[in-house]
Amino acid sequence: MSQEHASQKVAAVLKLGSALCAMAAAGVLILPLVRGEVRTGPRDITLTPITTEDEETQAEEDVEVESAGKPIRETRSAFEGAILSLESQPSEATVKVNGRDQGETPVMVGLECAPGEPVVITFSRRGFESTTHRTPCPRDEMVKVKARLKQSIRGTAGKR
Repeated sequence: MSQEHASQKVAAVLKLGSALCAMAAAGVLILPLVRGEVRTGPRDITLTPITTEDEETQAEEDVEVESAGKPIRETRSAFEGAILSLESQPSEATVKVNGRDQGETPVMVGLECAPGEPVVITFSRRGFESTTHRTPCPRDEMVKVKARLKQSIRGTAGKR
């Protein structure tokens, strides 16, 4: 086999490898965006500090409250700043905090409010009844709010 023929084979293999990498990148990066699996809009996200299990069990206060007749679980943890960790059952409910869209659950939201000031959280999803929860703005706490949405009788109540 000649030197020229061998270098042509190497070039062909490199081109094939390059094409495969481009296809893989498109599948990993472009396809989820096209399918709507990736959100491109702005979201307020604040990272949670890492705590040991002992600190977590000592610092958390778990309360179940009735909000507009629907069970909502709220947990408060010591934290520097004001953070909401929002979850719903089922997930992917649209969340508004004080009227501002914050994306879909699960989501973490940094708050800019005075401690004790009312914070209004609205969860909605197509086919489920919307629910609203009011909680005071925390001081140096992360508040976890978990809403269980009821299926709508009409099947079309609530927006997603």
